Amino acid sequence: MNEHNEQESQKRARAYAIWEQKGRPEGEHDEHWAQAEGELRNHVPEQTSADKESQSTAGPASKAAQIEPGDEASPGTPGTGENICPKCGGSGRVGQSRCPDCGGTGKVVEGIGGA
Repeated sequence: MNEHNEQESQKRARAYAIWEQKGRPEGEHDEHWAQAEGELRNHVPEQTSADKESQSTAGPASKAAQIEPGDEASPGTPGTGENICPKCGGSGRVGQSRCPDCGGTGKVVEGIGGA
């Protein structure tokens, strides 16, 4: 594929992603195409939620985003909050070892509310 066809293909794919990201509205294809063209020209594409998701699962997770055995959900999940680990009392240690439930942080992620 030559460079022009490659650029057109990238532009088309980006315009489609923008259209999906905006809820697939009708009649705005010119705006999406122009936005895609501008982003590719400046090499600074706006990330879609799918782009962000693939990046967050692509490499090793940061320590803050890891789920420990005592967590009920990933950190930052809506409807959750941090609490003191009940196994270690927030110390991060059980005896001489790192707490197996919180991974040594002294905190666990729990659901909040009463659903």
